[in-house]
Amino acid sequence: MRPKISPLGDQGLLLDWGGGLDPVVHQQVQGCWQRLAAMDLPGVLDLIPAYNTLAILWDPVFLLKNYPQQLPFELLKDWILPVLAQEMTHTAAASTRMVAIPVCFEPPYALDLLELAAQKQLSPAAFVERFCARTYQVYLLGFLPGFAYMGTVEPELASPRRAVPRALIPAGSVGIAGAQTGIYPLDSPGGWQVIGRTPWRMFLPEVEPPVRLRVGDEVRFYAIGAEAFLKEQEKEIKVT
Repeated sequence: MRPKISPLGDQGLLLDWGGGLDPVVHQQVQGCWQRLAAMDLPGVLDLIPAYNTLAILWDPVFLLKNYPQQLPFELLKDWILPVLAQEMTHTAAASTRMVAIPVCFEPPYALDLLELAAQKQLSPAAFVERFCARTYQVYLLGFLPGFAYMGTVEPELASPRRAVPRALIPAGSVGIAGAQTGIYPLDSPGGWQVIGRTPWRMFLPEVEPPVRLRVGDEVRFYAIGAEAFLKEQEKEIKVT
């Protein structure tokens, strides 16, 4: 499947494979991202993968000075077209990590769990068990530093965003929005359905890299009690 190539302002282009939240499409995105990153193209400042797109950002001054015979957009197209002609297979062994994240699904951390479980005609324990039984892939980072958009939530648990967003969702809150799940790395307004909270800090500006998860990671959640949550939270504070 070949992506559509479009300008992204005067300093980038966008590769768009189309479709929605599709693991197969995202494998194509990751494969292209990996190959272009390995090429270390001159003048390219950043490669930004998402669900079904890859943004390529460049330094126009550098490219116009060093490659005056072509406009940057056409130049980058010429560089990436041979890559797009190759099979875009994500090299999982090189970039995939399995990350197990503790979550407390008890009050006061599970703001919407009781209501969601009732809507699905499940007990809270059954909802949590099914949610934790699945492996979630990190598709992209955005919205807030280190906010990982992960999927996919099984259809029976998928839930729309809240009709009225909350003014404040605490950092570490684990939420569901449609078929996505994610963790708020900072205190923030938000409309995701909050089913629990992790004691882990997901954004750590004092370390490198400052984000706990990265695109391509596979994530499993496991339940912990309120006492274990507080102990883990205390460890996180001491470490940082």
